[in-house]
Amino acid sequence: MLRREVILPADKKAPHLGRSALTRTIPPPTLGERHDDARLALSEIVANAVRHAGLRDRDVVRMVIEADEDHVRVEVEQPTPAAEVRLVEPSIEGPDRVGGFGLHLVDQTADRWGYEAGPPGRVWFEFRREFPAV
Repeated sequence: MLRREVILPADKKAPHLGRSALTRTIPPPTLGERHDDARLALSEIVANAVRHAGLRDRDVVRMVIEADEDHVRVEVEQPTPAAEVRLVEPSIEGPDRVGGFGLHLVDQTADRWGYEAGPPGRVWFEFRREFPAV
């Protein structure tokens, strides 16, 4: 089993840094055509942690990537509780007030996802690995 932990700053760079770490750890062929879906799910979960978890500038988000022959699992841990994690009705209240789409994207792309309220709060998702047809 492969396991990698990555510490991300609790700022706007975190989703990009998380995506880069995922690509380095789980190269695109591993998930086949679903690699971009995994990167999108990761971006949404990390962005939610940074935006909604009440983190301060000096806080960090811990990302754990695990993979075995059957699946890839990514867990994002924030130091604060994740008790409010839930699917909400998406809304567009104006060009600067768009929200509620992130977890719907995770729900639609990942094979499984969930959360542990904590603290620390954790949100995770899993993708089954694709194997080339023989």
